[in-house]
Amino acid sequence: MQILLVSKPLAPPWNDSGKNWARDVATYASPPPLIHHVLTPRGCDAWDDLAPRVVADPIYGNAGHFAPRLRDKARTLLHMLHRRCDAVHFCFAPNRRSNWLAQLAPSTVRRKPSVHTILSVPASFKQIDRVLFSDRLVCVSHNTADILVRHGLRGVEIIPAAIPIEAPLWERDPARIARYAARSGLVSGEPLVVFPGDYEFSRAADVFAEAVLRLWREVDAQFVFACRIKQPESLQREAALRRRLREPLEARRVHFVREVDDIEALLALARVVTLPAESTYAKMDIPLVLLEALAQRTPIIVADVAPLREALGERPRQSGGLVVPPLDGAALAEAIREVVAEPGLADDLGDAGRSHVLKHHDAARNCRQYADIYTSLG
Repeated sequence: MQILLVSKPLAPPWNDSGKNWARDVATYASPPPLIHHVLTPRGCDAWDDLAPRVVADPIYGNAGHFAPRLRDKARTLLHMLHRRCDAVHFCFAPNRRSNWLAQLAPSTVRRKPSVHTILSVPASFKQIDRVLFSDRLVCVSHNTADILVRHGLRGVEIIPAAIPIEAPLWERDPARIARYAARSGLVSGEPLVVFPGDYEFSRAADVFAEAVLRLWREVDAQFVFACRIKQPESLQREAALRRRLREPLEARRVHFVREVDDIEALLALARVVTLPAESTYAKMDIPLVLLEALAQRTPIIVADVAPLREALGERPRQSGGLVVPPLDGAALAEAIREVVAEPGLADDLGDAGRSHVLKHHDAARNCRQYADIYTSLG
């Protein structure tokens, strides 16, 4: 059975939750005789080792854009019309930017057996049934699934967000962590607080900045904004934060990292990772970077909002982290202070977090559930 996986270009750099999730589905949900066809940039060799279980279809211009360009979308639609696959697996949020396929797909495409995994909450649920036309609907969070059911959609399934899980990097390659710290200008051994977010769609960066201003003179730690520049406005937001944080910047207590070349090493180096976003719009419902931090035995602190808090299940402290009220920099500062000041607490949370992701968010187990879905479509 041959499955066409419709997603962003699946090629390095692997710095996007949606791309990484689709990569892991193709990797783990392709037991023989299933074959995934993945959409890649031309010249991509990232899938050569998995052939023939995974076939690269080079239709994108490059892998670097955060959203496919119009000509790439047109190539994708034409590819769907001509590629003879048994089923299609759509991987995008049903938002105005991404529902182009539903708007353009002719009836011949719509009649092909399909599954749609909804990776993030839609901007609007108005006429959502016109966008979601697949035979099987899957969500990666309970929150989005519950909302879809309340809007009249039936048969919505849940396969939790998941990541590949190896031994923590401190056990596998501590020298790699030290090398990353050295080339990034970070002091290895000093507590590190990491915000792996962005400057768009939420006020999380501002909340983190407020927490930094409350803490930097009192807490012996470094604070990292690990935020990619996605839009011109991102540069303006970063510049404003640099002005606001001038004193801790000059004291080398704050670092702005636009591109992280080894996210696993950064997460392993951190004492705590925080994402205090009041909304996950335009992000994966459960950002994979949070699960990756837990897998490194690094505690997380998130805003107490749905679906973000699902990263920590129903009992946050027993699952590796803390939750704080949204848009509350003071509460975030106190939570960071608690974890940084008590290494024993950080260790206990780290152990609990790793157990949590192993039990609930292991890609080797979760992604294989799609093989059963594909079989049902045939």
